[in-house]
Amino acid sequence: MIAVLAAAALSTLKFLVAMVPIFSVGVIVAEFIVALGWVNKIAWITRPLTRLGHLKPECGASFLTAFLSPSAGNAMLVRHHEAGRITRKELIIAAIVNTFPGIVMHWRTVLPIAIPLIGIYAFVYYGFLVLVGLLKTIAALLAGHFLLEPDNAYAIIPLAEKQEGVPPSWALWVESAKKSRKIIFRVIKTTIPVTVVMFVLIHAGMFDYLNTWISGLTEFLPLSPKALSVVATRLASNVGAFTVAGNLLYASQVSGREVVLSLLVGNLLASGINLRFLIPYYLGIFGPGTGWQVLAVSTGLRMAIMAALIWTLFVIWP
Repeated sequence: MIAVLAAAALSTLKFLVAMVPIFSVGVIVAEFIVALGWVNKIAWITRPLTRLGHLKPECGASFLTAFLSPSAGNAMLVRHHEAGRITRKELIIAAIVNTFPGIVMHWRTVLPIAIPLIGIYAFVYYGFLVLVGLLKTIAALLAGHFLLEPDNAYAIIPLAEKQEGVPPSWALWVESAKKSRKIIFRVIKTTIPVTVVMFVLIHAGMFDYLNTWISGLTEFLPLSPKALSVVATRLASNVGAFTVAGNLLYASQVSGREVVLSLLVGNLLASGINLRFLIPYYLGIFGPGTGWQVLAVSTGLRMAIMAALIWTLFVIWP
């Protein structure tokens, strides 16, 4: 038990060192951007999205930021919600929309590894992942279109917050940091206990048990035994799955179709395993209440779309 607690403490420390600075910077940058009145200046870039989803321009700025850092983009949403600029419902919808940049930028960890191993099928697999993310984003925007008031899409920053003549001075950064302290400390207080509990469960073997249980589902899939080995490996390691798939493909023991489908199925089944990282991430940033909602809707929607895509491919891809 002591070994588990020690390992959990070390993992928690590593997670917090990686997450908290990025989150804090995102919150401060959000306040800084609002103080300078930049939100409306860059709103035209994401206006089609915000109009469709009836979201405010702040959500569009957060979406753009998420391409650089999803944590920073979501931190901006939290700061805007804390300041009363967006509602809780807008926060949840925009947070789901913000998952798309992370999926697009996922190429950095997928393509460089997958291309040498499975060739052109790496692009096919990545393309389907992006398609799932795009469909999820469209679904979230349509939900916003029907759930939010239409005038949200055309809202502007109150004049009291638009300080167009203020130069981006050090003093303004300091003021933005001061305004952001409350939310940063609140998030850290929430993140630490949630993260500790999750890593205790991880090192206690709970997710290994879940992984074993999910692996048993592979025998019910319409794939060859060789392709099922790719699915099982994907549950343990993304790189391992590409390696196994590449070797089988090179030996002509599986087809390109089976490689793509097995990777997609493995990706779908791994959603349960990925909760070990997603729970502390979402609950830490958004808090327990909103965090659980964002996590449940985002993960559930992704899994439903992914399952529908896989079923369609099994039917129409000979």
